[in-house]
Amino acid sequence: MPAAPDDDRPIIGGVVAPEVHCTTLNLRRPVPRPAGHPDAWERRRDAVAALVTSEEPTVLAVQEALPTQTADLTAAVGSRWEPVVVGRGARGGGEAVGLFLDRERLDVVERRTWALSRTPSRPGSRSWATAFPRHAVGAVVHDRATGREFTAIATHLDVASPWARLRGAQLLGRIVRERGLPAVVMADWNCPAGSAPWRALAEAGVVDSWDRASRQVGEPYGTYPHYGRPRVGGRRIDGVLVTTDAVVDRVAVSVRRPGGVWPSDHAAVHAVVRWAS
Repeated sequence: MPAAPDDDRPIIGGVVAPEVHCTTLNLRRPVPRPAGHPDAWERRRDAVAALVTSEEPTVLAVQEALPTQTADLTAAVGSRWEPVVVGRGARGGGEAVGLFLDRERLDVVERRTWALSRTPSRPGSRSWATAFPRHAVGAVVHDRATGREFTAIATHLDVASPWARLRGAQLLGRIVRERGLPAVVMADWNCPAGSAPWRALAEAGVVDSWDRASRQVGEPYGTYPHYGRPRVGGRRIDGVLVTTDAVVDRVAVSVRRPGGVWPSDHAAVHAVVRWAS
């Protein structure tokens, strides 16, 4: 598919307070590929950085981030975004999920990591037939522009076990409810919008921003084009969820290819939100 003329222009871009631009993107962990392969990290690295710096998210969530990718992205986007990225291993190493937070707006008040298991306070623990540890990384942030505090959480549900996805979503709902703050939860959910994990979160008061948006920007693409032609009406397995006190101004699925290069096999998902006073 040839690059569209606007592939180098943001679909959302920077926002002004009280709006908060939330973006989630599975970075796709590196695997051995020939240098020119669409999946090669060396090919995609600059496209990821171009996407982030042009879209200017207030809060960016990433999944499948290996340490080299976190280092590359941190160096490429500069000091504006503060990384809060933790690996899923018992000592915080290995494949990571996490947040990049706009230092021009946000102060980090607290950082937390939870294992998506029966023992969430034990890093690296596994439950519910997962092949690998799954976890969530969160930050309580103070928005200097509005004076509000909110919780931002990044996670990645299990790819193989429906039971693990459901129980992980239920745990995330409890975490948000117990903290008692407005929240945004961003993930590669590994299951489509409307499925059981999304419904479990909605029951806990954490709802799909897509359904609450005043405006959808662009087409409603599926979020896993896998370097192919994006499909309108395809499954949204990545998403930005928010507590019910959020006002969602606009949402988008980005199929931008900066410089004609796919940033990932997943599409970025955007939501512009604000919290009612």
